[in-house]
Amino acid sequence: MGNGLSRWLWRHAWASLVFAAFLFSITHSNAMVGSEKPQSSVIPGEMIVKIRSDRFAANSTIDAYSIVASSLGEQAIESVEAFKTDGYYQLVKLKNKDTLQYSIGSLMANDDIEYVEPNYVYSIESGLQGEPNDTDFEKLWGMLNKGQADAAGQVGAQGSDINVLPVWKDGMTGSRNVVVAVIDTGVDWDHPDLVNNVYTNPGEIAGNGIDDDGNGFIDDVHGWNFFSNTNSSDDDHSHGTHCSGTIGGEGNNSLGVAGVNWEVTILPVKFLSKTGGGSSAGAIESIKYATKMGVNIMSNSWGGGGFSQALMDAIREAEQHGILFVAAAGNDGNNNDSAPTYPAGYELPNIIAVAATDNKDQIATFSNYGYKTVHVAAPGVKIYSTVMGGGYDTYSGTSMATPHVSGVAALILSQNPGMTYGELKKRIITTSDRVPGLKKMVAARGRVNVYNAIHNIVPPNNDPDESLWQDIQMDVESPHPYDVDQTYTYPIDQPGAKFLRIHFEKIQTESKYDTIKIYDRAGAVIESISGDQVDYTTDYLEGDYARVELVSDYSVVHYGFKIDRVQVIK
Repeated sequence: MGNGLSRWLWRHAWASLVFAAFLFSITHSNAMVGSEKPQSSVIPGEMIVKIRSDRFAANSTIDAYSIVASSLGEQAIESVEAFKTDGYYQLVKLKNKDTLQYSIGSLMANDDIEYVEPNYVYSIESGLQGEPNDTDFEKLWGMLNKGQADAAGQVGAQGSDINVLPVWKDGMTGSRNVVVAVIDTGVDWDHPDLVNNVYTNPGEIAGNGIDDDGNGFIDDVHGWNFFSNTNSSDDDHSHGTHCSGTIGGEGNNSLGVAGVNWEVTILPVKFLSKTGGGSSAGAIESIKYATKMGVNIMSNSWGGGGFSQALMDAIREAEQHGILFVAAAGNDGNNNDSAPTYPAGYELPNIIAVAATDNKDQIATFSNYGYKTVHVAAPGVKIYSTVMGGGYDTYSGTSMATPHVSGVAALILSQNPGMTYGELKKRIITTSDRVPGLKKMVAARGRVNVYNAIHNIVPPNNDPDESLWQDIQMDVESPHPYDVDQTYTYPIDQPGAKFLRIHFEKIQTESKYDTIKIYDRAGAVIESISGDQVDYTTDYLEGDYARVELVSDYSVVHYGFKIDRVQVIK
């Protein structure tokens, strides 16, 4: 009697403990959404029931249904099914899924039952085995560069990508809680690789002609069109859809491409027409609308015009609402430090300006740059992505580099939802891979790296000690002026040097068209210079040899250059 009572008390206490633990799991599951270690989830209304083997012989017939019904009543049971591998285990399904917690407690009080537990949900831990199964993933050298050729046939350099695959393999593929406004030509709402990630306004009833959510826009179900001032933000150009595919093309769905985020919310905000043009008024309204809609990030693959106080004020308003503004640096081959382009060039703390690289980690020939005003570089040459009509195509431009960075920012936020725009911007810049040819092109001195950014890995600064540089006087100069359609080559040889850099007394070339390039012994471009410079020191290269090359086009000529010294560390 005493042993039976003790066992009864122990079983009820144990049942209460299980029930309490299960209740914690259920009640806290929603609160943990977005955390790195979410609580276990269960299949609603299903339990695993273990019949006590010491009460029923192995060869006896177990009337499990009656055992369960004696505690719950037949009206509560949908089915009781024995495991094929072991008759003592039963999968019990309830008619009313909401009674699961109560039913577990009731069954635990039954002496014929050893234990009861929910039917938990499990999944693979890695999130991805190998590469995603998207049919055109091999074309996405910006996501994974294995040395494959781009659409123009240029063979890539392995690793010259944003290093996102290890993050996907760890199960970090984004969150629809992160909202990215793509301010552009619109987005193809129905593109099969985007449809699940396109924003749908939960406060609007489609087609009823009423501003249901009271935000001043009638039926803005999928954003707004500020070019025609309608609710049709569907793309009629493809540029915005292409950018969206890089940010959030649904990944591992056996279709097309994979964006940086497989899950994200893309808000289409259209102010550019089907020919790609728009106005500052439309841009300002787009930014203000996206701010009102509470987005986390704005992706802006557009630019032009002069300085606009009104446009800058709209971006500043976004900054006051904690929004990161990602902007294309421009496609003029221009130094933005000396001749800024907008909106990338506004000196606002929430702007991150993006240059473009090719599949060899070199600055794109068309890309604007600027050590002070352009913050990071990202893949932007021959980028394959989604286009209107459910298709795919290859585009180039800082427009294509920008959504890579917008996507990286969104992926970081999916793992760190409380991060401010300032923390986000700093994380992206400081964790970028150091790339020799980009050191004087962008503030990050390299190309974005998703894995580093997610894990806050800052690459070491291996730059030589400034105090060790020694000057060696030298006189190397081009013809003054140089001729059209010529290539001038000048070797710089300093035997025994560990590091070498070149000082130009003067540079004057036709900006964007006539270029001076510095090569190392292996033929890698260390730096590319165009336009006017005085008292200019190049980035350093490792080794004792450099090649200076001036290439002119078929028209205007200028002074050229004069080198008055080199600097070495031996």
